[in-house]
Amino acid sequence: MKLAVVGAYGAGKTTLIREFTKSGCLPAVHGSPMRDPAGSRPKALEEVTPAELVQLVVRRYTERSVEEALHPSGFVSDGSLLHEWVYASVRLSVGLHPVPGTALTPPAPELLPYAEVVEALGQEVKQRAFATYDAFVHLPVEFPLNDAVKPISEHFRVLSDQLLLDELKAAGVTVFTLTGSVAERVAALSELAGG
Repeated sequence: MKLAVVGAYGAGKTTLIREFTKSGCLPAVHGSPMRDPAGSRPKALEEVTPAELVQLVVRRYTERSVEEALHPSGFVSDGSLLHEWVYASVRLSVGLHPVPGTALTPPAPELLPYAEVVEALGQEVKQRAFATYDAFVHLPVEFPLNDAVKPISEHFRVLSDQLLLDELKAAGVTVFTLTGSVAERVAALSELAGG
């Protein structure tokens, strides 16, 4: 079985995957951190330019595709092929720190060319993601970020989660929502994975 554990930044995906894989039921697939664009000095994701953001989306998509292909009999993915596309789409629309009540809107004119590229990439990303995973396991935003310096606002998390869920619903793919403690989530994921 090929499972993608999805949800907004800080929803508990990595914690769940780490605990789940102790059972040996399925191998875990992780993407590399989305940072340090090629051809530039090392920098935080918050500092990348729109062009570098597109480069990082393509890099992470490629890395994840290659890593998942190494496990043809099944895996559980920490995130999905959709994640970086969602992040870039929201960031280009509303920035990193939108206030509550902000909706996804067309980007500012100077960002429109980048948004068009990201949207076109999204067609490839979605097609591959929906053909790859047997099911999506969604972790909703249940608690605030613990980061001392928050890389995104809480509303960015809400908008990201909503865009992700809207795309999954539009595609008609199977989505299981897991809530509760880590132990409860691990038990539910194990049941889904047939373990």
